[in-house]
Amino acid sequence: MQGQYLDIGGRRTYFPPYANERFGNPPYWSCTFTSLLNGLNVGWLGRWPATPGEIRALAKASGDVDTRGGSRSSHMIAAMRVRHGKKMAIESLRPELVKRRLSSGWAMVAGVTYGALPEAYRRPSPRFKGGHRVVLIGWDGDRTRLLDPMQKRDSTFAGQWIRWSDFEPAWWSAEQLWFQEGMFLARPAVRVISTFHPARSWLVKAGRLVAGRSPDDPRKVVKVIRPSHDSSAPFDSLVEVMPGASGAEPMGRFIHVTKGALAGLLIDPRTPGVTADTSPGGAGVILTAGSTAKVDDPLGAARLDAARKEFERVSTAFNATGKLPAPPA
Repeated sequence: MQGQYLDIGGRRTYFPPYANERFGNPPYWSCTFTSLLNGLNVGWLGRWPATPGEIRALAKASGDVDTRGGSRSSHMIAAMRVRHGKKMAIESLRPELVKRRLSSGWAMVAGVTYGALPEAYRRPSPRFKGGHRVVLIGWDGDRTRLLDPMQKRDSTFAGQWIRWSDFEPAWWSAEQLWFQEGMFLARPAVRVISTFHPARSWLVKAGRLVAGRSPDDPRKVVKVIRPSHDSSAPFDSLVEVMPGASGAEPMGRFIHVTKGALAGLLIDPRTPGVTADTSPGGAGVILTAGSTAKVDDPLGAARLDAARKEFERVSTAFNATGKLPAPPA
């Protein structure tokens, strides 16, 4: 893996190896494809070289015949399809959802009117005031990190802080291209740490935000709730999510919810406002994405044994003259 993890807003957040557009002779032309490279390398965890050669390769793959005239969002989509075989889409999320994504491991390739940014952020090229592409990563309170390809810095550069109130007036909110940490790599594996029989309850305070993640691919947030009153729901297991690719950070431990608004999903018991007793119980095994959990479950085993005996009884009584379904497994 290339790049680095930094603690942003209490979260280990991935920053790709930084590429800048200040190569060749000015005027510089490649902010769109440089920012695209910085963004897609979040999805690849730095697998692609942060070099002018790779920027030029993206530009060629985009089909843009006039790169010095300013490349469009559609050229980024084409470059991702041709160069990386990935189908992407431009989004237009509201600021509240943008901040939520930035706080949970996503990077946004964003269009801005450069002249509308405060001068402190235009020092590399103060006279330029036209359209430009940048990348935002991370969220901490009311600010994020701005990776401006105008900055002539080395690959360890992790951008500079910018308050949302300074960024939003310059932002082209209808042109957002998003990349999640490691989204193009192998899905993580899920290890069942403990199972709980009977199920236990987790509690959440009113007004707190809780994210429900897919049990097949815990990198994906399926649903987010903010209950209007103190609430509770049952959970039946504690799992650990382990990276499916080298260099990825462990995601930590989650509880599996069985009922309520987040039924079937995983939530982080460390979420502010959430309380859950996850003290040990049961046995765990390694699961790959899409596999079925097989854990020590005496009650479940007894039920299965009873079902098998009932099947044998019915099969004998039926005298094998008709078709029966497959026996319980």
